[in-house]
Amino acid sequence: MCVVGALQDPRKEIVRWRDLFPTKIALRLVDDGQVDMVLGDGARKRGAHCDEIAESSPGVGYVVEEGSRAVTRVRSAFLTDDD
Repeated sequence: MCVVGALQDPRKEIVRWRDLFPTKIALRLVDDGQVDMVLGDGARKRGAHCDEIAESSPGVGYVVEEGSRAVTRVRSAFLTDDD
């Protein structure tokens, strides 16, 4: 089974059980405070600079997996509306 939880504003407590997701992915975020909300406490200090991802870098994000505090920078495929 695969459950996906997605939100546009991580500051809102819509997904109260976000800590139960084993893998967390964050793309570009508005401010540095949102990084820890999405990826967990201390993620930004460990290198997840989601608030610094340029608009010219679509698909770039950071991942934190269950059982690890390591932050991994990733780039996924990105398709425009015209594609």
